[in-house]
Formats: sequence, C-alpha cells, structure tokens
Amino acid sequence: MAGPGRFSQPWCMDSSSLETWYNENIQRGTEDFDRDCKRAINEVVLSVQSICKSGGLRFNVDRIVKGGSLGKGTMVKDLSDVDLIAFINPPDLDSILTLGLSEYKRKLAAVIENLYTALKRLPSVSAVSKNEFLVIFNIRVGSRCMSIDFLPTSSKCAGPGRAYFPLSSPAHHSDMFLAMLYLNDIKDRVFYSGSLAEHQVNFVGSQPGYVKELVRLVKYWANDYLPEKLKKSYRLELITIHLWEKAGKPVKFSKAQGLKNVLEVLTKLTALRVTSWPGSNQIYTEMAQKAITRFGMQNPIVLDPIEPTDNVCQLYQQGTNGIEIASAAEQTLQTPLLKYVTVHQGWKK
Repeated sequence: MAGPGRFSQPWCMDSSSLETWYNENIQRGTEDFDRDCKRAINEVVLSVQSICKSGGLRFNVDRIVKGGSLGKGTMVKDLSDVDLIAFINPPDLDSILTLGLSEYKRKLAAVIENLYTALKRLPSVSAVSKNEFLVIFNIRVGSRCMSIDFLPTSSKCAGPGRAYFPLSSPAHHSDMFLAMLYLNDIKDRVFYSGSLAEHQVNFVGSQPGYVKELVRLVKYWANDYLPEKLKKSYRLELITIHLWEKAGKPVKFSKAQGLKNVLEVLTKLTALRVTSWPGSNQIYTEMAQKAITRFGMQNPIVLDPIEPTDNVCQLYQQGTNGIEIASAAEQTLQTPLLKYVTVHQGWKK
C-alpha cells in the first residue's frame, strides 16, 4: 500500500512531538466523540429495553452490553466500531450446549427477526438489516453515520459479567471450547463464541489507560496504512497488549517506542507466537494445545485470551494479507517519526 504519504502527520514529525500530537489530535477529539457516541447508543438501548418491557419484543432481555471499541475504551474518533450484545433469557434463547446447534439457530433466528422489526420502528436508527448472526443498523453521531452490529446471544452461556479468563468463568465454558474444537463447519463458531464477547470486551477494557492510548495510536496507524480487510482492531489490540506485557508492563513509556515495537513485530509475523496469557489456567492451556494440534496452527499465532481454540491472526495467513501488513509496517518504520527511534527495554523514555 502507498500509505498516507510521507508528509502527513504524525508520520512526518519528529518522535519528540508525538505525545503532544496525540493529545491534541487523538485524545481530545476522541473524548468528545466517545461521549456523544455513548449518548446516542444509550438512547437506542433504552428504547429497546422500553419496547421489551411493554411487551413489544417476544423475548426477555437480561441486559444489553456495549462492545467494540466503545465498550473497550479504545475508541478513536471517526475510525472505531460499535457492537451491542443483548443477552437473552431462557426459554427464548437457552444455552447452545443445552439446545444443540440446530435448535439454537432456529430460536436465534426468531429473536433476530423480532429485534429487526423493533429497531425498524425507532426514528433514531436507519438502514436496518439482518443476517443469521445479528442485526445491523445506522445511527448518527454528530456529522458521522455509524454502523452498529447488534448481537443477541444466550444469557445462560455468558458467565460472570466481570470475568474475562476461563480461570474465573463457569466450568461449562470448557464444554463450549470442546464443542468449538470439534465443529464440523468452522463457520458455526460464531454461534458459540457470541456469548464470550463480553469477556473479550472486559479483557481489553480492563487494561490501564496508558496501554489503551498506545492501542489507539496503533489503530490510527492501521487506518492510515492498511486496507479495509485488515483494519479490524481486536487482533491489533491483543498484539499491542501482549508486547506491553512482554516489555515488563511499564507504567510510563515512550509511545514512539511502543508503536515501533508493534510495527517491528508486524514485519516479522512468522515469528509471532502467543499461546498463553497471564492468568490463564490449566483448562485454557490444555484447550490451547489441543487447538494448535487439531488445526495444525502455524505462526503467526495469537490465541484469543478468552477463547483458546481461536487464532485471531489466522487472517494474516490468508492470501497476501501477511505480506501487505508487513509491507505497511516496514514503510512506516522508515518515516521520520520512527526511523531513528531506538526501542529500549521497558520502552523507557
């Protein structure tokens, strides 16, 4: 890819100016956008809950959780995605392990159809559509039209809302991991993994603010340098968090060094292998090893810290994706911003 050009900010700047540029161009604008976005999303959530209480929805909602970058606290103005996760109570939608895949799909289809009909009635949303997994709609936040993915899933599979590791998740998650490990059709994984989405949000959302700032900078880079198919942020978030942990979890560090470390790793994807996370328990470790063997996983491997059978970097192995992301990272490393930056242990300033 050509990238944004050598003379666009912050890539044309000296690394000593990055912190000031970040505060003025990402932090400040994002805070306002984040507030406005939450307000718009809350209106939709309250409307759906109101329809539910009045009997307008033919199912019972336990709760609705904000996902995507908004829920994680890694939103970047005008670049980020928003998901909503609706946890549906039995008997309208029971655990996929209890119902079986076919019956779960049937019941989920009825929930999605009902949710689709309800959302079409709301004046604050537009362009409502649906597929077998979720409902999609647009809302306006300031001058921007944002697309929202609304994912219904069973509350019975969700586990504790604040937990994000299998260590603190209910035992039946190990049964879910096994079911996902031996799926005949890998595309059906989405029906199982939906109930784990809140844990993924909490994992990233629980990271310190200064780590999220680096994540936002990496996402800004991805928007400038990567094609649309490679901009999805979760895998980049995990890679950034992993490298921060590998650097010793520094509290104060140079954003330029952190960014350069991430990009250097992206130029050498075949060396990237993350098969465990701090806090992972024996169940996670055993499932991870089974998944690596069963699926014949090759580097780059970054196993989802919530779902040990899922290599989030599989996308980088498809077609020319790995070459494209490595080329974009290499190009950025040659910009004035990063060319003369030295990455020290702990990313020390």
